[in-house]
Amino acid sequence: MAAQSYRLLRTSVTVFKVLAWVALVLQSAAGLFLLIAGGDPVLVAGAELDARIVGLLNIIGAGVYFYSLWLMAHLIRLMLDIRDRLPGG
Repeated sequence: MAAQSYRLLRTSVTVFKVLAWVALVLQSAAGLFLLIAGGDPVLVAGAELDARIVGLLNIIGAGVYFYSLWLMAHLIRLMLDIRDRLPGG
């Protein structure tokens, strides 16, 4: 039973890394589209913002989201490596 849960964690490292890249590409593409195309102002938190500003914020958010998912993958990998080096592990 324990081996299966660790196998699932090892698989989740790969899943987090793939999701990080997919999120970065898709969100950056959407942000670039808004930067290039512009468009009508967007209502954000009760204030109207230019679509280009929303595109720029989207690209910044893509970087933050990518970093968060990538960090999660590395933290899981680090915990698994520590677990493998423990005596009796």
